[in-house]
Amino acid sequence: MDRLARFEKALQDILNEYDRLGKELEELRNEGKSKTTKFRELLGKKLVYSMIITIFKRYDLIDMS
Repeated sequence: MDRLARFEKALQDILNEYDRLGKELEELRNEGKSKTTKFRELLGKKLVYSMIITIFKRYDLIDMS
């Protein structure tokens, strides 16, 4: 696998994980568990992924279509 292919796979994994975390956080919110340690831990992870995605967007590395 060449470098570009590895980058694209890593980027897709980041986007998938960001979406998964969002869904899991929504489930916890719906269950009234927004003050739990698990919720806060997942929220922190989602924020990290959000920062990474923002950097990729800044450099036009994410296709927004």
